[in-house]
Amino acid sequence: MSVMIIALALAYLILALPNQTGAAGTLFWLMPPIELPLILAVLWCLSWRAQKYVALLAGSTLLLLLLLKLADMVAFQAYWRIFDPIADWRLLAPGWNVLSGTVGIARAWLLAAGLVVILLLVLVIMMTGLLLLARHGRADKPGRMRWALWAMATGLLMGSLSSVFWSEAPRLAGSSRLVVEHVSQSRQNLRDLAALKVHAGQDAIAQTPTEQLLTGLKGHDVLFVFIESYGRTALEDERYAGVMRSRLAAIDKELGQAGFGARSAWLVSPTVGGQSWLAHATLQSGLWINSQRRYNWLLGTERVSLARLFNRAGWRTLAVEPALTREWLANRYYRFDQVYDAHNLGYQGEPFNWVTMPDQYTYSALQRLELADTDRAPVMTEIATLTSHAPWTPIPPLMDWAQVGDGRIFNQWANAGDPPDVVWQDSERVRSQYLKSVDYALETLGSFVTHYGSDNLVVIAMGDHQPASLITGEGASMDVPVHVMSRDASVLDQFDEWDWRLGMLPDQDSAHWGMDALRQRLVEGFGTP
Repeated sequence: MSVMIIALALAYLILALPNQTGAAGTLFWLMPPIELPLILAVLWCLSWRAQKYVALLAGSTLLLLLLLKLADMVAFQAYWRIFDPIADWRLLAPGWNVLSGTVGIARAWLLAAGLVVILLLVLVIMMTGLLLLARHGRADKPGRMRWALWAMATGLLMGSLSSVFWSEAPRLAGSSRLVVEHVSQSRQNLRDLAALKVHAGQDAIAQTPTEQLLTGLKGHDVLFVFIESYGRTALEDERYAGVMRSRLAAIDKELGQAGFGARSAWLVSPTVGGQSWLAHATLQSGLWINSQRRYNWLLGTERVSLARLFNRAGWRTLAVEPALTREWLANRYYRFDQVYDAHNLGYQGEPFNWVTMPDQYTYSALQRLELADTDRAPVMTEIATLTSHAPWTPIPPLMDWAQVGDGRIFNQWANAGDPPDVVWQDSERVRSQYLKSVDYALETLGSFVTHYGSDNLVVIAMGDHQPASLITGEGASMDVPVHVMSRDASVLDQFDEWDWRLGMLPDQDSAHWGMDALRQRLVEGFGTP
């Protein structure tokens, strides 16, 4: 009897559980899951042989439903959307990297093992309990239909009470509706992908004659810098804005003293909380790549990347990706001439948890390996910085550039302060570390430009996405700041025409584009008519 009660309680909890952590209040636990009495009614109406299969099917289905709701909770917290079972399984590897870097590899394995054990235990209890319930109904053959009718009546009563006492919040058959929502969303994703394929084939930019392509940038080294987790919240939320605005003002001053000008605006990122590669793909393709499904499709197409356009116009193209620790298959699409990753950037220091190397070393290596040579073709480079990636600790200070060397000088900070598993026990400390990391990322970028920048340097730096809702709070936009820095007045004049604002701080009236628009704007704005 106790196993049956536990199984019923688990079934109730799974069916009543919402798929968002913010909605898991008292009301949801009081909301009657109408599916439960209907399951029992069906179970008791069947023969014993059918009951066994239905009990096993019901137990397995409830376990899958629990997994789906837990996955939704994570997806809403990290990416502000529901989980996509078809494509999001690819996020397990990067998710594991972040988790193990945050709580430590041993604790991460313990958490994973504990979750598997709990899920298996739930499955065993559910199946055993439902089979016992089925056997109980079989033992009382004359009363079997009475049990079924009682269960159905209970379900109808629950629905009636919910509509009386909770006029809006409860949803009848909420778990069933959740499954339908996922199926509908998956079908919509397929329709959207079909429309994207049609749009992708209409790419006039790719047909631009070579002699007209990006002529306004000829002779310039053009660096596209993605600053990890740098979103609009950092400049407008009162918890971060004071420090960040002061930093941008300081960079403005340093740039001016070095003869550089800056312009700033807003871009809408296709992702939030993670999956930076979607932002990279959106910039490169000029398409809205806001899901893993779209990304997987893009990599198999012949859509001309921004790197290929620059290459056709005479630039040597580079990708600086310090997070990469194995072969980058995506370059089969992008076709950068040279990829610098965690293995060939030459870093000899210790990693900063999941972060393979500090931003300052990344910039220093690029300068040493490519930019310092003056007898070369101009380079177009995409750089993905890492220090402002979660877990945001530890963070080194900005060093004298002459001391960076092979990176071993950073070892003294690689394990400084409390480890991530301590910091992440306090939300306020996490937010404080986030602020420090983005402040460091911008300080380092500004110092790199003013220290090494030449007359032919153009830097377009942007956030890749907003951080997770732990940092932004609810209701934040998906906007990220974007800045251009150059000594060439003709380059800056083009951004003035686009309503980018003077300096490093964009305002409410600054240009506001989708990240997918930048590829076309650059080719049209800096091309020869």
